Parts: sequence; C-alpha cells; structure tokens
Amino acid sequence: MSIVVIGDVMLDKFSYGRVKRLNPESPCPLLHIENEDYKLGGAANVAANIKALGEETSLVGAIGKDLSGQMFVDACKEIDLPCTPLYTSFPTITKQRFIEKTYHQQMLRVDYEERIELSEKEQDSLISVLSSLQPTHLVVSDYNKGTMSPELITKIIAFANKQQIPILVDSKPQHMTYFKGVYLMKPNFKEFRELIGKDIPNDDQIIEQEAQKIVEEYDINLVVTRGDKWATLVTKDWKVSHLHTQAKQVYDVTGAGDTFIAALAVALSTGKTLEEAVVFGNKASAIAVGKVGTSIVTKEEIA
Repeated sequence: MSIVVIGDVMLDKFSYGRVKRLNPESPCPLLHIENEDYKLGGAANVAANIKALGEETSLVGAIGKDLSGQMFVDACKEIDLPCTPLYTSFPTITKQRFIEKTYHQQMLRVDYEERIELSEKEQDSLISVLSSLQPTHLVVSDYNKGTMSPELITKIIAFANKQQIPILVDSKPQHMTYFKGVYLMKPNFKEFRELIGKDIPNDDQIIEQEAQKIVEEYDINLVVTRGDKWATLVTKDWKVSHLHTQAKQVYDVTGAGDTFIAALAVALSTGKTLEEAVVFGNKASAIAVGKVGTSIVTKEEIA
C-alpha cells in the first residue's frame, strides 16, 4: 500500500547553454547548448518528489508509443519509481526548456503535445490499476491535458469513496468543479483567482473570506499557495492558518506546486495533522524554488 499519483504525466527536457552573442539571422540571443537533461514532469514529478521524501509511491498515467515515451519509462526506472503507463495513440507530452546557465534564467519553453482523449475502456483500465495498487492516499495531478476527463474524475472519486481513500487534488480551475467533496484541493493564487472569478490582491483577510466560500460550496479542505509569500489553509471545520515560507532566493518556480502537494501527501500519510502537513509542504516548495528546473526535494534537504 502506498500513495498513488494519477494524472497528466510529462517528459521535461532541459537544454542548458550560454549566450555569448546575438543571433546574426535575427535580433535575438544565440544560445550555445552545452548539455541537456531529461526529468519527469507533471504528475510524474509529484511521484518523484514523494519517493525522494522517503515514502512508497506508484504512478499511473498515459504516454505515447514514441521515443519520448520510452525516455519517460527509462527516467522512471532510473530513480526506481514504480510506474504503470497506459500506452495511447497520442504523443507523450514533452516540454523543452532552454536555460541560460550564467544567470540561471529560462529563455524559452517549447511544448510538444496533443490533447489526450481516453476511451471508456482506457478509463476503466486506469481504475483497475488503481484498485490493484491499493493506495492509502490518492494524489490527482491534473494539468488539463486531457487525461483527467470529467468521466474519469467521476470514476476515480467513486472508487476512492468506496475504499475510503482521501483524494488530494492539484488541478487547473477549469476542472475544479468536478472535484467537489474530495478531501483537499490545492490551487495556487493565480488559479484561485480564476476559480472565484475575481482579481483580488494577495491579502490574508480577502483570501480567507473567499476561501471560506469555496470550502462551503465544494465541501473540501482548501490550501491556497501564494508564491513567495505563504500559503493559506482553510479546513472544513473553519480553522484558518496563514503559513509563511522561508525561501531565500527564487530561481525557478517550475514544479514547485508539484513539490508542495507531494510533501503534503507524505506528511498526511505519516500521521501528521493537516496544518502540520501544509507547513511541511511549504518548507519543501521553498527549497524547490531555489533550484533551476523541475525540482526534486529530499527529506535530508528539509531536515
């Protein structure tokens, strides 16, 4: 039994180089590539962080029968991450980032993807996999790339409710309405504003008021991550906590939300209270933003 992560899995490619002159063909920087790296992205980054934090985990997601799909499987094997891929006719979602090494700055991102559409048979296959894995906690990482359709979300919630498995959700605002009644949702501040349909300031009192409305309407616990400020937790029993981060310097926010919900799931699976789990998630994501690229945070770093 372990924490199971399901959602939109991706392969992240990082191309690192230095800019020494302008491109003579066009008025833009010319990046001379020095090295490249491949990492697990999306839902796979959540699972990789859970494993790095010392908890058993399994990953379930859809990939293509292509070179990127094989590289994705190899990346899972490289870190000993148990993965059950569903092979589809769609290409493996791949995101390539070009990084200037001198200043640790991302210059450009290129996405290779098509919207995934799973058949009913494929959806049922994923539910069968979840059942066989016997999760203690279920993390849904929904990047709105198509894997997590409304139909599949309904089936996942029905499965989890029957087995009394808490679901932790990190989803885009377009899908959050489908997750009513789950244990917890974790939007970032931008997503939270989209969810409530208001352009509010990053203010404790205002966020608290709006979050309480969502908690009541959706019947969930809610954590709003607030960038380099902090996170706000509002629980079903109306406890409110504004928890500060300790990030010293922000280099790259890529994957910080994945790290947060991974750490949250790990803390809950080890018996921590929800507030303690959010504090742990805050510490982990504060370390993640101090790194360049899709970040893995270890329990030793947090300690």
